[in-house]
Amino acid sequence: MRKKKVILIACIGQCVHVAGSYNFMQIARQLGFQTYFMGPATPIPDLIDKINNTNPEIVGLSYRLTPKTVIPLLERFFQSYNTLDKKPNKLLFAGTPEVVKAAKSIGEFDYYFVGGETRYEIISILRNTDESSEKKFQPPMDLISRIKWKKPYPILRAHFGLSDLSETIKGIKKIAEAKILDIISIAPDQNTQSHYFHPEDQQQDLDGAGGVPLRSKEDFKNIDNARKRGNYPLLRIYAGTRDFIKLGRLFLETIKNAWAAIPIFWFNQMDGRGPLSLKESIRQHLRAIKWHATNNIPVEINDSHQWSLRDTSDAIAVADMYLCGIIAKKLGVKHFIAQYMFNTPPNLTLDMDLAKMIAKNELLNTLVDKDFSVIKQVRTGLASFPLDLDKAKGQLAAATMVQLALKPDIVHIVSYSEADHVAKPNDIIESCKIVSQIITKSLSSNLNFINSSIIARKEQLITQAQDIISLIPNLANNLEEAEDPYINPNILNRIVKYGIFDAPHLKNNKFAKGELKTKIINGACYSWDSARDKIYEEIERIKDIDNVTNELSLFNSPFRKRRFIRQGSEK
Repeated sequence: MRKKKVILIACIGQCVHVAGSYNFMQIARQLGFQTYFMGPATPIPDLIDKINNTNPEIVGLSYRLTPKTVIPLLERFFQSYNTLDKKPNKLLFAGTPEVVKAAKSIGEFDYYFVGGETRYEIISILRNTDESSEKKFQPPMDLISRIKWKKPYPILRAHFGLSDLSETIKGIKKIAEAKILDIISIAPDQNTQSHYFHPEDQQQDLDGAGGVPLRSKEDFKNIDNARKRGNYPLLRIYAGTRDFIKLGRLFLETIKNAWAAIPIFWFNQMDGRGPLSLKESIRQHLRAIKWHATNNIPVEINDSHQWSLRDTSDAIAVADMYLCGIIAKKLGVKHFIAQYMFNTPPNLTLDMDLAKMIAKNELLNTLVDKDFSVIKQVRTGLASFPLDLDKAKGQLAAATMVQLALKPDIVHIVSYSEADHVAKPNDIIESCKIVSQIITKSLSSNLNFINSSIIARKEQLITQAQDIISLIPNLANNLEEAEDPYINPNILNRIVKYGIFDAPHLKNNKFAKGELKTKIINGACYSWDSARDKIYEEIERIKDIDNVTNELSLFNSPFRKRRFIRQGSEK
């Protein structure tokens, strides 16, 4: 095993203020350092002896009394320190602003702390122990490296995009300089998403609708330049609603898109958010996912929570996430971003919501191998935020605490203000501070939210989701479709057309069945049989749909029956 790097911390002279030292050491330990704290009021000779005996990589001195008394202390320290044969790579000093100013007159320290430094700044110093303090540190600028660099802390992401481009650029600069957000998700306006390559189709009254108007390659480059300061946050952006590969290439060339978020069943005519039919959008989404996989760009298939936003059953949402993972893997995606949107529908209880997300995560992890990894991303559901901004802050805090049970790689921060107004830079920064504090406290604790009821519900959802997904090969009409049914657009279209995936909000929708009814029972969302006034088990619901509609039978077609029996015997 690789030997841990050593950090030695001491409060020197008469100083007994140890809180800042403890906080620094907590972060250092979580990053894998071995820490020694010599305690308050450490005599200089004792400190020098300890440095000589432990050979630490980093030595930190803290003094929070008066500027006048720190100078003779530091002079005595350096008089002995400069005689050491082996010195640490980094020498740090912490104090009040006035004491730090006095310490800087000595001019011997690599870094100075006055309190209130961001976690980014502390991690940067600790991860950069072997390089000169004169060199300007820049964190990793690709998603996977950034995640590894910040571990065990999750990286933070938030949406931002105002209706004015210049204001958006100013806001990106301000957010970057706050050094607290790792990924800025650019929210483009509707004309950008739908008609970037078709200016003749752009509607003037939609300029700035839903985000920032981006009309040229130069606009994207200006956004990219704006983030190159502070902690150098990564950028990402919506996939758009057509021209997916052309947009993907544009995003890669201009903002180095951190990852692509592409649905399977959504952002088309079915939900009114795109110009394509359901089947054609599925076909183009699959192509776009494969293009991004070929270019080694991580992919999020932001599909599962779209069903839950329309009040589908928990089982369908879990099944969809599992299906999305299967699709991503088959299309060659190496890093799959699994976004777990909590509080959707908003009436789920915290424990049943967590069970649902654990079920999704466990199913996805059955797909993991050397060529396919799952990156866990959690977020709070927008509809769960109250209009009262104080209550909304409480919701953000409570939801985040539960989400951390999944040990996420990314925390997608939905700004507490979103129910009241579009997030401004200050709203995002404040939301990040709230979440950062919760993460800090959570990582230093051994809380365990998992109980027997959560486990039981999770197992129930996994079984139901597996049952639903196992039916997909039986939707094939011919051998060509049966060759790889999970990534066949015709079969995926039938999943919605036949009502296997359905939602109450899709009633009277020409692309979907729209017959599903659901009900919240004991904090979980179930398919509901209103005629018999009871929970509808998913397989029974699907069988009944098939018998009622007299569509091509899922169970009775000779071709499907052979495949269903064969798969059942294997199971």
